[in-house]
Amino acid sequence: MPTLIIITSCLTTLILAPLLALLGAPIAVPGEPALVVAPPWKPSVDIVVSSDVPELATARSPLGVLVVIPDAQALRRLFENGAWFVIDGKRIAQLCEV
Repeated sequence: MPTLIIITSCLTTLILAPLLALLGAPIAVPGEPALVVAPPWKPSVDIVVSSDVPELATARSPLGVLVVIPDAQALRRLFENGAWFVIDGKRIAQLCEV
């Protein structure tokens, strides 16, 4: 039984750590680069295109895309169109050493 509790705790920590990191990341500021994180069932590029927000890089991932937020309304549109998170892109670039 104690082994099961330890294994469950480790797996929970492993699964929740990336989510907690995203929740703690600073929100994007208009005029700055940002990372748009989308749910797995909706491509992030579709959210960006439907929000009329320019992409920063051509490299894409299924769950995220780098953009430049032109104004506060664009940030609002991203969330309305299904973005889970819109976080500071400079911070992500530092983490990825871009």
